Amino acid sequence: MQPRSKWIIGLGLAAAIVAGVAVAKPLNGEMGVYLDDAGNVVGTYQVSCDGVFSYSGTRTSNSVANGHLFCNLP
Repeated sequence: MQPRSKWIIGLGLAAAIVAGVAVAKPLNGEMGVYLDDAGNVVGTYQVSCDGVFSYSGTRTSNSVANGHLFCNLP
């Protein structure tokens, strides 16, 4: 198996785990990556607990959420 295939499978498994956790608990924020047409990561993004969006790298129309932030309630 090629390293890229392992990375894609790993990302898919991570997304499945995050989805399972998302069903069990409320969501407050999100983290993810931007992919180019070849599937390479070219940027990252985050929506903070306060709902503030930030990113680094290049934004593309192909984004994948790969994590959620669970924030303390006041």
